[in-house]
Amino acid sequence: MNNPKHSTDLSNRRRRLGASRETMAAGLGLPVDTVKAIEDGVASGEEHARYDTWLGRIEGWSDDVRAQQFLTAGKGRRFDAEHQE
Repeated sequence: MNNPKHSTDLSNRRRRLGASRETMAAGLGLPVDTVKAIEDGVASGEEHARYDTWLGRIEGWSDDVRAQQFLTAGKGRRFDAEHQE
């Protein structure tokens, strides 16, 4: 289990990026319920760490790359880990 305050920070970071839970779930290949559990602080430490790492990657993407990746995830495809520029 995670620290609920830190999990709230994850939710806020996701929102600042402009991504819905559904977009994050699709992009990471996770069920939406898992993303909710991570953000609610009740997921495993491993899931929490993976989500935190991906948010960091996404925060490093340019606005154009981020928009393209979110569009791709909106079509049910995963984020491209190689496309981080």
